[in-house]
Amino acid sequence: MSTPTLTLSPASGTFPFQTKSLSLPSGTKIILGSTEASSAGSQQPARVPSATNGWFPPKQTEDASIPSVSPLPLSSSHAEVWCDGGKVYIRDLESAFGTFVNGLRITKDTILKAGDTISLGSRVARNDKTPAYITDFHLSPVIAQVSLTGVSS
Repeated sequence: MSTPTLTLSPASGTFPFQTKSLSLPSGTKIILGSTEASSAGSQQPARVPSATNGWFPPKQTEDASIPSVSPLPLSSSHAEVWCDGGKVYIRDLESAFGTFVNGLRITKDTILKAGDTISLGSRVARNDKTPAYITDFHLSPVIAQVSLTGVSS
């Protein structure tokens, strides 16, 4: 059997991102999260987003003088995915805005199936304290349609 691959494609209402194809060899866990490190001065390697890793890049704001902003509902280490026994799992990493599979918040290891929709976070409501440069995209979670190859069905 080939190495299991999890493909995450942008779904309706998502913070914009490039489709991701994540290879999940046995014993490998991939963290899904923002490129922003959780603590200043951390010795972690730089989080460089690509189509083959779990880092989601920030987007430019409407004010070019303000740096790019990650989706507000997405934690730096939001969830992790892995393959075990021919099945692909997802687990929330105690993120502030939760991880959802098919609209249900998960609280334990959850098996992913082809056609599932995952949401990393939930929509953040705009209020009078939301800076004007924050777009509706920045308030949106990362929502992805799941495709799987190389796994048991």
